[in-house]
Amino acid sequence: MSAIQFRDIEKQFTPESVVVAIDRLEIPAGQFVSLVGPSGCGKSTLLRMVAGVDDPSRGEVTLSDSEHSQCAFVFQDANLIPWRTAQENVRLPLELRGPVTAEQRRTIDQAIEMVGLRKEDFRKFPRMLSGGMRMRVSLARAMVTQPNVLLLDEPFAALDDLLRNQLNEQLLELWYQQNWTSLFVTHNVPEAVFLSQRILVMHARPGRIVADLEVPFEYPRKPLLRNDPDFARFCGEVIAKLAGVTLV
Repeated sequence: MSAIQFRDIEKQFTPESVVVAIDRLEIPAGQFVSLVGPSGCGKSTLLRMVAGVDDPSRGEVTLSDSEHSQCAFVFQDANLIPWRTAQENVRLPLELRGPVTAEQRRTIDQAIEMVGLRKEDFRKFPRMLSGGMRMRVSLARAMVTQPNVLLLDEPFAALDDLLRNQLNEQLLELWYQQNWTSLFVTHNVPEAVFLSQRILVMHARPGRIVADLEVPFEYPRKPLLRNDPDFARFCGEVIAKLAGVTLV
């Protein structure tokens, strides 16, 4: 069953400029899909249209059983409110819906623990947290709404490689547990390959999908996969597709 469908999509910011043009794309429920491509090709625009914060100029984006679909968005910047603690930042989406119940408070604490933060971190303000810890809070804030669609726009781009890899592994474990449908935007090809079941390579202006690649590695994926020659070979295939895009 498809969780997300794009049909005859165009997005224009001016009458002369088509930013994104997708004839037909379906994302099955529970699939982890990465979008890669040059800057400005419309990857983030696609995420915003799925989330409903941006509308296509033509065509439609639909979520299956949309009245019960819950999207959560994780941005490149953690976007935490500086005067609220980690726990209070995670609680915010539930507060916006109404009074927070005792059961929801337990869900908040569980979400914070699931992303690897300790109890002593719950009451720290963003300025007291490292970049990696702030991203963990941002992920917990998305999780607490219990989404079935998780949208991630380069969430680990500002982190060093070691921390990025650690958070990739944790994200993959959470996805495996929660069975989200995940759309992940990244410029980092090894990250896309390590995380994804499927990689969509996009062409710029207008943004079109020029390659739809199935990632050939089974789950669960261990850190040592990154050292496998087959992993390097497949990364090379994705990079070749991107190089072809760049040369167009």
